[in-house]
Amino acid sequence: MISQDVQQWVAVQTLRTANFDASSVWLTYASLGGKRDVREVISYLEGGGTLPVLDRDLVAHAFNEMIDDCDLPVDGAHYSTDEVADGSGFGDNLRVLVLDPDEHRFDLPAATAPYGISADGEEIDATAEQDEDAEYRRCHALHETGLLDTGAEDRFDRYTKRAREHFGVSSASIALITEDRQVIKSVVGPIGQDLPRDVALCSRTIEASRVLVITDARTDPEYCDHPLVVAGPHVRFYAGFPITTADGWRIGTLCLIDDRPRSFSDDDALDLQRMALDLEIEIWVGDTA
Repeated sequence: MISQDVQQWVAVQTLRTANFDASSVWLTYASLGGKRDVREVISYLEGGGTLPVLDRDLVAHAFNEMIDDCDLPVDGAHYSTDEVADGSGFGDNLRVLVLDPDEHRFDLPAATAPYGISADGEEIDATAEQDEDAEYRRCHALHETGLLDTGAEDRFDRYTKRAREHFGVSSASIALITEDRQVIKSVVGPIGQDLPRDVALCSRTIEASRVLVITDARTDPEYCDHPLVVAGPHVRFYAGFPITTADGWRIGTLCLIDDRPRSFSDDDALDLQRMALDLEIEIWVGDTA
């Protein structure tokens, strides 16, 4: 039996190497009887949320059926046990996983690579050259979305309005992170503007697939001297979650900002992540309402 983390890691790798759309994987998963909604499955395939073992195996089977139907020369996704793999009919097509003696994942994260996971399962040597290549591809993915060419769009305002009202903050925004700037795609409230990238808090958020939370920037040793904190707009609270392209490049954020400190629970973090996933689906496939 392989661990939950390893099974998820292989699923994420399969999504990338097969170049499948995560929503298509969910459709195949659902056709096999899967009951989890699209947001949960996409979160799992982003390396974020988890799934019960039966659903993980159904996602793996969805991948393997799609690979077989397309006759792709890529490795399949692994099942939780050899017995499940043998019963699937795809067991003989799966590569042998090489893990360390403690069954740990054998990849290391890259700051700007999709999902923070290496493409080939090997350790990423964090050299400047590799970082620059990953950042170039991330920015290329952002430009390919066309979001930078269309200015403000009303269809995105409902997401920022929903976030602001749900969390009761002064401002909520959707920010896109280019090579050198933060570009605001939608904002409700007084705080949220285009900024140089090295100043933007959202630039920090896209470094990993997790919620970045600053409950009180004035007392946070990492951010108390930040120009957005000590000068206008006097940010005290910040929470952001990355938004990604369909193939996993972190291109921007859905973020919350307030000029007073706030608490932010684990349930709040999950709600923000789910809102960001709704936004991603809007970007990938258009209006799903």
